[in-house]
Amino acid sequence: MASVDSMESISKIDQEGFLQCIQEFPDQVERAWKDWKEIPLPTRFIQAKNILLVGMGGSSIGGAIAMGLAHESSIPMQIWRDYGLPDWVSKDTLVIATSYSGNTEETLDCVNKAALKTDKIITICAGGELDVLSRKYRTTHYKVNYSGQPRAAMGFLMTAVLAAFSKLKLIDLSDDDVSEAIILARALQKKIDANVPTPNNNAKLFALKLQDRIPVIIGSGTLAAVARRWTIDFNENAKYAAYFQELPEMNHNALVGTEFPKNLGQKIFVLVLMSKFDHPRNQIRENTIIQVFQKRRIPCETFMFEPAPTPLAEVLQFAFFSAYTSFYLAMLNDSDPSQIEMVNFLKEKLAEKPMD
Repeated sequence: MASVDSMESISKIDQEGFLQCIQEFPDQVERAWKDWKEIPLPTRFIQAKNILLVGMGGSSIGGAIAMGLAHESSIPMQIWRDYGLPDWVSKDTLVIATSYSGNTEETLDCVNKAALKTDKIITICAGGELDVLSRKYRTTHYKVNYSGQPRAAMGFLMTAVLAAFSKLKLIDLSDDDVSEAIILARALQKKIDANVPTPNNNAKLFALKLQDRIPVIIGSGTLAAVARRWTIDFNENAKYAAYFQELPEMNHNALVGTEFPKNLGQKIFVLVLMSKFDHPRNQIRENTIIQVFQKRRIPCETFMFEPAPTPLAEVLQFAFFSAYTSFYLAMLNDSDPSQIEMVNFLKEKLAEKPMD
């Protein structure tokens, strides 16, 4: 087991420098927000009557979080993580397609089909086939100038969608809001970065708590997408089993499934992500389910970041903490956070039978 306080030990496991990618998260947000000031959106985009956000895995979560932050939008939005398109997509639909690699076959399939129905398309990628399609279909395109894993580029991918929403007047987000959120994220970084020893580092301490446990992350509202992001971080960075649940939906099913097996409390660790921006009824639900887990003798902790003047500032801190915690958990398990062998294996199998 590696020492999370030894940079020498960390560098032996983190051979591709994934820690640096995590450290750059606030810089990514800052850069993408600045980049988008130079990207004009066609007037016809403002006339869209609905929005489809297309993406898979780490490339979709930024859009999901952005959609959560824009929950009071005047037009309907939906995340699409599949091949094809929903039947309702039409000439009045704005499609925002994100594929960091530019080669995600589900996303490429969506874009090719969307181009037959609408001329309102935004594409976000670092290269690949989606970059080619952006020119073919003359989309509004944001090319991410970055190298690394899709999950490591969330600052770019999320901020690109948020910036587009801001330009479309779908979310009230000022330069000051973004700057404040970045400042708070950097302040958090000083407390949980790798050079901060374990006794004073909450991310390292939490990683130690999670050893040999399966995290179950719960969130509501904007933090529902953040809970999914935490799961992605644990799955991909730490190669660790983790699952998420959304409130209030889990109250109608998953909460009942805490009675068996009898030793469940020895296997899972529940994390409830809480926010002052949560719906008041969900706040009651959060406090109630904590009582349920305590009654079942299931380890449970709550997470809330203060000060959190805006939902964006809160989201950035949650995402930052998750990335660091999952990294330290990877170190504790002697696992290189950059490697995704199972995903690559699946892609190789799919490549043997390419799409028509």
